[in-house]
Amino acid sequence: MHDQYGVQGAYVTLAIAFGIYLIMKPFTKYLLRRRLMELGQWNEESLRQLEDEESLPTDNLKWGLILLFFGLGLILVAFVPGSYDSSLPYGIVSVTTAIGFLIYYAIIPKQKS
Repeated sequence: MHDQYGVQGAYVTLAIAFGIYLIMKPFTKYLLRRRLMELGQWNEESLRQLEDEESLPTDNLKWGLILLFFGLGLILVAFVPGSYDSSLPYGIVSVTTAIGFLIYYAIIPKQKS
């Protein structure tokens, strides 16, 4: 019988990481704006540029590739024989997710030129 605590632990870890991201993103954006204001570099164009960076269409591509390869890693882990106490499943999922990042960064320069 499969041990369900590993999956639950992954969900909890993912939820905590996403929560930290949601807290840190506005905070770092605030720090950036404050620093720009201190340096006298803050104007309407910089505000528009910060807003444009959030709505890049390539951002959806990045997250799509990352989630796709994360899912492929989880599927691959299901077929790899081994114990649930091993760190091999974490390594497989990490490597496949990193491959998704690398593919994204290989595609982006081609789209910008």
